Amino acid sequence: MAGLGALLGLLAAAVPATWAARASLSSLLASSAVRGGGGHGRLRRGLVVAQVALSVVLLACGALVVRGLERLLRADPGFRPEGLLSVRVRTPPEFFPTTSDAIAFQDRLQRTLAGLPGVTGASAAVTLPLTSAAVQTSMTFPGAPGNTGEADRDTLLADMIAARAGYVEVMGMRLLAGRSFGESRPEGVREALIDRAIAARFFAGADPIGARISYGGSPATGDGTMTVVGVVQQARLYDLHQDGRPQVYVRAEDWGVRPLLYVIRTTRAPQALLPEVQAAVHRLDPRVAVGDPRTMSEIVANSLRPQRTSAALITAFAVGALLLAAMGLFGVVSGSVMRRRHELAVRLALGADHHGVLRLVVGEGALLVGLGVLIGIPGIYAAGRLIRGALVGVSPSDPLTLGAAAAGLAAVTLAACYVPARRVLEIDPAQLLRGE
Repeated sequence: MAGLGALLGLLAAAVPATWAARASLSSLLASSAVRGGGGHGRLRRGLVVAQVALSVVLLACGALVVRGLERLLRADPGFRPEGLLSVRVRTPPEFFPTTSDAIAFQDRLQRTLAGLPGVTGASAAVTLPLTSAAVQTSMTFPGAPGNTGEADRDTLLADMIAARAGYVEVMGMRLLAGRSFGESRPEGVREALIDRAIAARFFAGADPIGARISYGGSPATGDGTMTVVGVVQQARLYDLHQDGRPQVYVRAEDWGVRPLLYVIRTTRAPQALLPEVQAAVHRLDPRVAVGDPRTMSEIVANSLRPQRTSAALITAFAVGALLLAAMGLFGVVSGSVMRRRHELAVRLALGADHHGVLRLVVGEGALLVGLGVLIGIPGIYAAGRLIRGALVGVSPSDPLTLGAAAAGLAAVTLAACYVPARRVLEIDPAQLLRGE
């Protein structure tokens, strides 16, 4: 990118330098006598119009991407990330030969972490929001009022997320109906939480609490069934701005999940809690390692990194193009004032008002800006389709965003016209005409 920028800079400098070296002095003097600089003046104006057109396209794209990023920053991820620390703790078979041994250690660890100073709750799950995919499982809901009687339509592919007691409360998820997983586990019953999308599809207008979920095995023996105990708002696994696949939460203990991601909610700075978490784990079993420490706020921020990068790059290009357009307009208007001093002095001598002549000169720059904007409008719509994938909750033709970009372009470029045009106010027609 830096090499390309240097190459373009050399080309931009070489072209006018080569033209100036080859041009004869007589042709330069002749062209300077023509109002506006003749063909070269038209070339300069054409370049400025092109710069304005490019600027309005880039500014519009930058404004749309920034608007989408702002929507993402205000999006509800389905949980409260602030004050949450997550760590990975493994319970491998070489340390805990049986599943019951692993579960007993997980129980002790969860109670120990919840008792640390400044900790308001601790739990664990097999995966966390915005970090990785969950296990997908086909499920059916026998007897649900939303069933159609067609096996394909009544089978749901859902993300199955294993979690421990208190996970919903610690993560700050919203419990919409029923209850979450408690400390005590009923014998012979596998409990499950479903998300709002499943409840709306299969239990619209009905109470899903107590409903059965079949995920394989024999429903008659109970080997492949779970019981719905609650409905939760989905905590987004994949995209911050939209729900993913339907989610079913199951008890981690029922499935013998060994590697778990523990989440600890604290009133302190989450990262400052990490040494105490590591010490607590090592006190319980020095062989167990604590890995992958992250705060949920960091996880949310990392999920937005592509959008932030896109917004920064497009905005940087847009600002650069806007500055080039402003500089081009400044040069064109400044050169026009210098070349047209005699004409402007005659206008003033014949009774024209200084401010009227000032408006005339600024109008010349405004015309170039207007032409550039008109030429750039088709480019805005073409570019909007190209960046549609980077926009979140914003239409590529959003009138408010595009209007703001056009207004910003007009303000900057017209200011670039006005500054050199003020030299008109310094013209003394009597003195200038007497000297000539």
